[in-house]
Amino acid sequence: MTKINWHHFFIYIIPFFIIQLSKSQNSCSWIYQDIEEDGYEIVDDEITLLYCENSTDTIWAPEEYIDATWEYETNNGGECEDWDWVGNQFFLSIDSNDPCLEGLSQVTVTFTGFLAEDTDPDICVFNIQFDETPNPVILAGNFNTDEQIVLCEQNLIELEASGLGSGFDNGTTSIQWYLNNELIEPTPNPSNFLDIQTTNYIVNDENTFYFTVSNHCTELNGSDEESNWLTITIYEGYEECESCQWEPFTRKEWIDEDGIGTTNNEFYIFTPNDDGFSDYFPEPGMNEENRNFENDDKFWPTCDATIYQLTIFNRLGREIWQSEYNNHPWDGKLQNGKECKEGPYFYKIEYILHPLLEEINSITELPNNATIINTGSVFLHR
Repeated sequence: MTKINWHHFFIYIIPFFIIQLSKSQNSCSWIYQDIEEDGYEIVDDEITLLYCENSTDTIWAPEEYIDATWEYETNNGGECEDWDWVGNQFFLSIDSNDPCLEGLSQVTVTFTGFLAEDTDPDICVFNIQFDETPNPVILAGNFNTDEQIVLCEQNLIELEASGLGSGFDNGTTSIQWYLNNELIEPTPNPSNFLDIQTTNYIVNDENTFYFTVSNHCTELNGSDEESNWLTITIYEGYEECESCQWEPFTRKEWIDEDGIGTTNNEFYIFTPNDDGFSDYFPEPGMNEENRNFENDDKFWPTCDATIYQLTIFNRLGREIWQSEYNNHPWDGKLQNGKECKEGPYFYKIEYILHPLLEEINSITELPNNATIINTGSVFLHR
């Protein structure tokens, strides 16, 4: 009985299978060997050639083949073949506008080549993928994204990333959202929809949104494509975002301690005595009861009729107080916190009327977000 030397068997047989396997895996390497590395990808031995829309290319079969065909299926199920040659070399013409390829995002091509007559052919299967170059734009429901959008916190919307090109659903296209030039941390599955409610937007101020998109085509261009910048002003509010009524500057009536009403034609009156009424200038009393006193000791109104900055001067014209942030009213004190004495003072206020207050905007006949500057006098009454 012949004894088998298994040691020698593994030495000779296993390398044979490795060589054959390697030969099988690399039998189509000529398909992509002349293409830049970012022009193709190989996943699980499946070759995909990457092209952008409206691109053309030619794949040449090795000269050893005496006959060859290239076959693929169209979107409507029709069969296409290509068997062009020059001299003794066969080639496949790739043109995204070719009738057989037009409208296809990906096509699977089967190459069949014969090295000699009456022999089994070499068969190579590979994919051709056409990516659309992104033309990104933000959609915001029924809003015109060419204009600034005004929203209330109770009525925030979703933004949609559109014009992504091809490949978003299969993972070859990615997007990144930005708010006020800061990257919004992506979720595990980045979406082409952004819910504004989930972002760290700035209330009572403008917020700028945009996104970038990248796919094979943007990589070839060397930079991601950037969408339009969309500006959204988001106001806080109450009772379904009914804004506080901002009273245009008119002369006030002064009710004295005896309850006698007198008309003062020169000064505005306010009484910073912490009684919950007219404690701040220039806001009407109805704003004060809606204030939030727990936000870093800043008196942010929970409803916002306008955006303003205020400067106060004494009778000599010396500046004694200035708003430190939007909608910071004067409480009758110096900048260092010391109380001002009773008497007349002068103010300069720069403000923007709330775009939702259509009635007031129609009175002033000013466009939304026009900055208005008013100067005048105010009487601090204790």
